[in-house]
Amino acid sequence: MMKKRVFLQIEGMHCADCPQHLKEVLGKIDGVEELQIPDWRSKRATLVLSKELNIEIILKAMEKHGYHGTVVSQQEIETKNATAEKDYDLLIIGGGSAAFAAAIKASELGAKVGIVESHTIGGTCVNVGCVPSKFLIRAAEIYHWAAHPRFDGLKSNAVSLNWPELINQKERLVSSLRQAKYIHLLDVYPQISMLQGEAKFAEANRLIVGDKSYSSRKIIIATGSSPSVPPIPGLKEVGYLDSSSALSLKALPSTLAVIGGGAIGLELGQMFSRFGVKVVLLEALPSIVMSEEPEIRDSLKRYLEEEGIQIYTHTQILNVEKTTNKRNRIYIQKEDKVIPVEVDQILVATGRVPNTSGLGLEKAAVKVGNRREVVVDASLRTTNPDIYAAGDCAGFPQFVYVSAYTGGIAAENALSGKSRVVDLTSLPRVTFTDPQIASVGLTEEAAKKAGLCTMVAVLPIKEVPKAIISLDTRGLVKLVAEENTGRLLGAHILASAAGDFIQEAVLALRHGLTLYDIIEAFHPYLTMAEALKLAALTFKKDVGQLSCCAT
Repeated sequence: MMKKRVFLQIEGMHCADCPQHLKEVLGKIDGVEELQIPDWRSKRATLVLSKELNIEIILKAMEKHGYHGTVVSQQEIETKNATAEKDYDLLIIGGGSAAFAAAIKASELGAKVGIVESHTIGGTCVNVGCVPSKFLIRAAEIYHWAAHPRFDGLKSNAVSLNWPELINQKERLVSSLRQAKYIHLLDVYPQISMLQGEAKFAEANRLIVGDKSYSSRKIIIATGSSPSVPPIPGLKEVGYLDSSSALSLKALPSTLAVIGGGAIGLELGQMFSRFGVKVVLLEALPSIVMSEEPEIRDSLKRYLEEEGIQIYTHTQILNVEKTTNKRNRIYIQKEDKVIPVEVDQILVATGRVPNTSGLGLEKAAVKVGNRREVVVDASLRTTNPDIYAAGDCAGFPQFVYVSAYTGGIAAENALSGKSRVVDLTSLPRVTFTDPQIASVGLTEEAAKKAGLCTMVAVLPIKEVPKAIISLDTRGLVKLVAEENTGRLLGAHILASAAGDFIQEAVLALRHGLTLYDIIEAFHPYLTMAEALKLAALTFKKDVGQLSCCAT
C-alpha cells in the first residue's frame, strides 16, 4: 500500500500547547495516519498520509485554526503490512560532529533517529582532536611568551610547568564539553536515541549492533577517520605516538621526532617544543605545509627554526630501531647522506584515513574509493540510494565544521528527498601554529592552472598598525584577485590570530566581492582585520607611505 510522507514548515505556533492543538485538529481528518511535531519552536511537522488525501485539505484545516503550513517536501512510501514498518526513520553510524548534526537535522524534520556509537560519544574533535590539542597549544603559547616577553619593561617570568596537572585540566574540559555538547543533547531531542556497540550491515536497510538487529528507512555513515601510519621498517616494533595518544602523555619526553610537516605535525611539534622538548621534524615533501603559498611555507619554517625546532624536508625515512640505551634511532636519507636521528619518542602525524573497515559495506552495495573513503555523489548519496555518508569517512576535508555541514545535508537529503549539494568553494582552513596560517580560496598557482587572469599582492604584517604596537610583526597577507574585475579569488594569511580574521575573506569569496568592496568597508583601527584592507590597497598603493587610517 502506497502512502506519502509530508514535511511541513509551520508558522503560528507560539507556545508549548500548539503542537497538541494541531494534533487534535489534524487527527480528525480521515487519511492522516501519523503526525509528529518535535517542538513548537522548531516550526516543523512530519505527516504520514494515505496517498488519496490531498495535502491542500491539511493546509486549509490549519489555516482555519490560525496556523500557516508550507510543504517543504513530500515523498511516497510503501508499507506492505505492519511487519514491514522500520525501527527507525534514520540510523546514523558514528557519534561525532557529522552524526550529531545529521541527528539534529533529522529530529527537526520529525524523524525517529538512532545513533550507533562503538566508542566514546563526541567523536575525534571533542575527545582527542581539536579541543584538547588547541587547549594545550594555547597553554604552550602562554608559557612560551611568559619566558620571552617582547616589551622592554617586562622581564622574563619563567612560569613553572606541571604537565600532569595540565593534562588533568584538559581531561576535565573535554569531559565537560562532551557532556554539554553531545550527551546533554540526547535529553534535548527525545526523538534521538543512542545505541552502543559496533555496527555492521546485515543488508541494505538493516544494521546489526551487538546481538540486536535494527531496520531503518535511511542510513548515514558518519564514522570519521583515524591517524594514518606509514609503512616505515621498524616503526611498529619500537612504538610510536599518534595525534591522539600524544595529548595524554603522562610525562614529557626530553626529545621528540615528529614525522609529518602538515598542520597536525607543525601544531603539535611547536607545542611540545615550547614546553621544553627538543623537537626534530621530518617531512618527505620539499616543504612543510605544501598546500599553502610558498611565501607562507618559507616564513613559517624560518620562525619555527628560530624557536629551536630542527626541520628536515625532502627526506626519506629508511628505518627505525631501538638503541642499546632504549632510545629510538631513525635513519633518514637527505640527498646522498644517511643521517641518524636519536630521540626518546616518535610522533607520527602523517594524516588520517577514513574509518570504513569492518562495516560490512559490501552487504549494502556501498562502494569505497582508493583511500578507503565511502564513495558519494554531490548530494552525499552512496552507491546504495538509501544510504548516505558524511564527514571524514566520505573523503571530505577533515575539519569539524565540514563534518557538521555535510552531516546536516545528508540527513536533509535522505529524509526529504531533496538533492542539496556540497559547496566547498569558500571553505577556510586554519593551522594553529604561532603565527597561525589561515587560507581560503585559490592559491596563485591554482588560479593560473584554472586559466584565470590574476593579479597578486603580498602585504608584510609589519605594515599593520595592530602588529606594530603588539611588537609581533611576523607574517604576511597574500591576496589573489581576478585581473579585470578585481574579484577576490583567494586570501592567504600568516599572522597572529589569522584564523580570527579570515572570515571577511570567506564572505567575500562566497558572495563574489571585489578588492574595492573590501577597501570601502570600515575596518576598526588597531585590529588585525585591517590587514585585509591594507593588503587590498597594496594592489595599487604603497601602504608604507600612508598615514595610519588613510586610504
